[in-house]
Amino acid sequence: MRKVKLAIAAATALAALAGLQQGASAETTPADAPAMGHGKMGRHEKMQMMDPAERLQRMTRHLGLTDDQKAKIQPILEEEAKELKALRDDTSLSRSQKRDKLHEIRTRCHDRIREMLTPEQQKKMDEMREKARERGEQKKAPMKAPPEKQQ
Repeated sequence: MRKVKLAIAAATALAALAGLQQGASAETTPADAPAMGHGKMGRHEKMQMMDPAERLQRMTRHLGLTDDQKAKIQPILEEEAKELKALRDDTSLSRSQKRDKLHEIRTRCHDRIREMLTPEQQKKMDEMREKARERGEQKKAPMKAPPEKQQ
């Protein structure tokens, strides 16, 4: 009987600690933090979360932007960031409407930036975008079962 009471007390203590931990993590998460499925954020999501200056710096590093290109691209990135924030804050749109609008904003921004690049930079940007798309598809694919060990 004593062992049963001890086991019940231990289980209750563990449940209480788990509840406290869950409440503490909810309090430390900012209210405006985006949902990030399974606690992981892919590169594309990270890129979208970067502020315009960080995105411009990354593009400069990968594409070798000139000062003139940077001056023309920065306002486009700032405008996109404002549009995306307004879209996130808009509660009148359904999830699918937001997804469609998000795609429209990203495509428009991408096309405007692409116009300012040299053919070599455009090719590099297209390759980077394709690699990102492939990584996204890999994440969406169901996990394969590990091969069975042969004895």
